[in-house]
Amino acid sequence: MTIRYTCTGCESVLKIKDEKAGTNGRCPKCKTEFVVPFPTDGDGIEIDVRAASNVSASTDTIVDDVDMPIELTPEVEDSADFDPLDVLSGPVASARTVAARTSPAVPEKKPSVAELMRDFEAGKKKDRKKDSASEISTPAATTGSADQTAGSAASALTRAYQQKRDSASTPTLSVKDAKAAEQQLLMMDFIKKRAAPGILIFFVLSYSWFWWMNRVEYTGLPLYEVTGQTLKGGQPAPKIQVFFEPVGGGIDDKRPLVKAVSDEEGNFRVMYDPSFYGAPAGQYRIGLMDENGRPVEQSEALTLTVKEDGENEFKINL
Repeated sequence: MTIRYTCTGCESVLKIKDEKAGTNGRCPKCKTEFVVPFPTDGDGIEIDVRAASNVSASTDTIVDDVDMPIELTPEVEDSADFDPLDVLSGPVASARTVAARTSPAVPEKKPSVAELMRDFEAGKKKDRKKDSASEISTPAATTGSADQTAGSAASALTRAYQQKRDSASTPTLSVKDAKAAEQQLLMMDFIKKRAAPGILIFFVLSYSWFWWMNRVEYTGLPLYEVTGQTLKGGQPAPKIQVFFEPVGGGIDDKRPLVKAVSDEEGNFRVMYDPSFYGAPAGQYRIGLMDENGRPVEQSEALTLTVKEDGENEFKINL
């Protein structure tokens, strides 16, 4: 038969084999030692199981193999094949639960400042250990993200240093320099709006005076505008040198040799000298040369007359 015993420490109901009656036992939950009681009959009289089974029990033996589940042991019918150890097998109660059930109620004591400081330092040490352990167990991907974070931090430091260096290299103007710069801007504005027209007029008058004082004054024979065009086969002949040689003037003729050069369209204008255009009135023999200075053959001698009145425009056929 099975002995039912209620633990005095945690009030758990234990089911023990009857051959363990009279031996020392220990509660598997709260570890309270006790003596396994003898089973009783219906009239409450204890039955000496040891005498019936001729089992000599030692009072010094402690029963440690009694397993007790966390919850109360379920009711099980008695049978010849029943083994209490199969029913009592189960999770062992934690030490905290046992201590909570066995320890007497003690009034809560408020912790002192020193204890709070010790707890705080202990918590910090635990956090540091956890952080170091997590860093050691970090995979390669986390290491890559840490490298990226370190690179970002390095880039931020580089930018901050560059900004600081730029701000340090930027010259700062004193009050005196700022005032001088402001006066310079006002002066430039005055020159642009007020002094510029006067300066322009001054330069125009100076140039006119200089030109008047250095002008070349013509004192020779009266000059008349002479123009024309050189043609070859009815088409303009460009870059032809046309010479006007004075003829029929006698010994007292003071007319010089004048010339002209035709442009791309064959047009020319007679130039007396580099400063004046035209030619004195009178008769002239015409001579022609190409752009290389070689004489151009003419079918017959050509003579032209520059008149004092009327247009002096000629067409010369090569």
